[in-house]
Amino acid sequence: MPGPVLIVSGCSGVGKSTVSRLLAEAVSPSVHLPIDLFLRLFDDPFPDPVSEEGAQRYETVGAAAAAAAAEFALGGYTVILDSPMFPEGAEGVAIICGRGDVRVHYTVLRAGLETCLERSWRRDATGPPDLDAFRSLHGKFVYLDHREAHAIDASGPAQQVADAVLSAFSDGRLAIEQRGE
Repeated sequence: MPGPVLIVSGCSGVGKSTVSRLLAEAVSPSVHLPIDLFLRLFDDPFPDPVSEEGAQRYETVGAAAAAAAAEFALGGYTVILDSPMFPEGAEGVAIICGRGDVRVHYTVLRAGLETCLERSWRRDATGPPDLDAFRSLHGKFVYLDHREAHAIDASGPAQQVADAVLSAFSDGRLAIEQRGE
């Protein structure tokens, strides 16, 4: 039986990687799959997502990560896919994974802009390279439309956030309904 895929998303600095590692430790067998692994395969790993090249790159990397996640899941692992993925990207992952009957779950970690900036500066003393782009990315996770129930408050300690995600994941609240292509 395949394992599930849990996409852990949100703005930079919200705690995706830390929470994803905690989730991977809490669920066995599991694999933590950071999408940055795929992006770092390129000379310019983080192109402007609104450019033609950036849009193409992120779509391709998202599909590659989804295919890798599906393969790990088919091997029986719970996959924690760590990515700043928007709801439409998560739905694309669900389509790719659905080909192998792999269930996909999606959560967005959310914290205030100041919290995310502070955490970003703590991680890298220079902070985000482009403050306007950072603010823009943060704003894209504020309103999730029909995926609002997938949001988890990430303003507290990482273990508390991981526990909240794990509870919502276990309850099935984060599941994305499987649809055909």
